Amino acid sequence: MKKLLIILVILILVIIAGWMFKLVYISQSGIGDIKIFTIESGEGVNAISRNLKNEGLLDNSLIFETLLWLKNNESKIQAGEYHLQDTQSINDLIKTLITGEAVINEIEIKILEGWNLRDVGFYLENQGIAQAEELWELVGFPGVDHELATDLSLPIDYAADYEFLKEKPKNLSYEGYLFPDTYRIFKNTTVKDIVIKMLNNFDKKITSKMLGDIKNQDKTLYEILTLASIIEKEGDTPENKKKVAGVYHNRLEIGMALQADPTVNYITGKTTDRPTYEDIETDNHYNTYMYPGLPPGPITNPGLDSIKAAIYPDRNNYFYFINTPDGEMVFAKTFDQHKANRVKYFKD
Repeated sequence: MKKLLIILVILILVIIAGWMFKLVYISQSGIGDIKIFTIESGEGVNAISRNLKNEGLLDNSLIFETLLWLKNNESKIQAGEYHLQDTQSINDLIKTLITGEAVINEIEIKILEGWNLRDVGFYLENQGIAQAEELWELVGFPGVDHELATDLSLPIDYAADYEFLKEKPKNLSYEGYLFPDTYRIFKNTTVKDIVIKMLNNFDKKITSKMLGDIKNQDKTLYEILTLASIIEKEGDTPENKKKVAGVYHNRLEIGMALQADPTVNYITGKTTDRPTYEDIETDNHYNTYMYPGLPPGPITNPGLDSIKAAIYPDRNNYFYFINTPDGEMVFAKTFDQHKANRVKYFKD
């Protein structure tokens, strides 16, 4: 009887060992489904294990975590967007996550705050991802009224997929909506996929509270983005951006022209800090020296600080400001004070 019991115990241990060996080292038969799985920077093993199991990519979290611990691989898991088969063994899964094998076909792109569609298009082209025109044909050409430009088709309409786009004029580009951020993309990804990634990010960043506060101000998100796009080019810190927003709000309330240099540069394509007098005379509705009020649409893709500044400005009594050669922002309440500041900091 004792020998039979020993044989039974050994048999059970062999079965368990075989089951664990298969679970750890043997992949399931078949090709399986490919699933996208993201590991955020700094994410812990427990969270990763839980998420893998929830996605159907891991059968046993305890074995997964134990193997990582035994091999001292807990800190070696690489962050990134993975493309994993749900048939992988635990050993293969661990190997993939610590070597980054599933992310080798990805690249990182950085869309900077304050870039306009020209900048984004040329950046994608310089990175060898796509021609600039491919982007513009999809999301619209910068500063162009596509209803008047009969040789150009209208930008693709995503309003059915994103509530925040319903206010955007269909004849104007997606300037302002391509949210600046760092993105991981496939090397062979399409421009359309990149645009959707940016729009999805925009959708996450603009909260329901922000949208509600905009509505309570009797403004539209498009108006806020237009103002924020100018603030992005003028203010250097979150605090100064709010002050600049206060200046522009004050001007808009009394019907005073914004006289924002970046709107002139948007027309000319120049990158100089101060447009020439000839530039300022350009007859274009984006020219806020010539036309009071907001320009027809955004002139950049603003970051979150600029958007928040446009929604929640510093309520001040300033109507003027300058950016000094030393990078300081100086504000003034009257034109005489503004002129004195210009004499103090500039030679013209």
